[in-house]
Amino acid sequence: MSRPSCPPSEEEIWKATRAAVAALAENGLNCYIFGSAACAIYGMKNRYPKDVDLVVLTDVHEQEELKNMLVETDKDFYLVPSKDPHATFEVLWYSLPERRPGINHACKVDILIPGIMSLPHIPLEEIVFTPPADDIPLMPYIPLLLMKLKGWIDHGADPRLHVRDKLRQDERDVFELLKLAVEDFGVHLRTEEWIPKDFLEEFNGYIRQYIPEHPDTVPYWEALGFPIA
Repeated sequence: MSRPSCPPSEEEIWKATRAAVAALAENGLNCYIFGSAACAIYGMKNRYPKDVDLVVLTDVHEQEELKNMLVETDKDFYLVPSKDPHATFEVLWYSLPERRPGINHACKVDILIPGIMSLPHIPLEEIVFTPPADDIPLMPYIPLLLMKLKGWIDHGADPRLHVRDKLRQDERDVFELLKLAVEDFGVHLRTEEWIPKDFLEEFNGYIRQYIPEHPDTVPYWEALGFPIA
């Protein structure tokens, strides 16, 4: 199959997510989602998710092995070569019903494992299930916020203009997530003792880089329990 011509709807994204979670569970594997799809379930309105970012909790399987596992388990998953001619990986897609006859329609599913992009290995008891999609495993809120902050750091350090163009979107994402954290969820670091110390040390550095450009966010970081000096 080829790449789809239009992005999936939100309901189609949840369908693809549930299929991936079910296929992994069939193989005895747990997972959680992060990125914009997870943010949408938590209530972020600033960005419409276009795909699924899924972390498989394993230390024995590699990413390509996991992609092939999904393809073998569920016939609606398929692989497409990367657009990068030098890439050694394939891209995983979940086939959706055609919107127009003869035109492929699908949702991209990115498969990651802990350690990549600083993604933490989250204890099963800390994975979050919440309405409106309480059957989908989510990254806990504070790490999710920090991973969005890392996106801002990474995009700002990238020399490619089309990547740096994402900075303003990242800033809107981080600000909305901060407001939701403090005003709606009331989350705090003291209730997240499971978060690895090296993870927090790395991300405290990112917060220190962020604050000079966005001093108006200081009260939010402080309310979450981050040391601001």
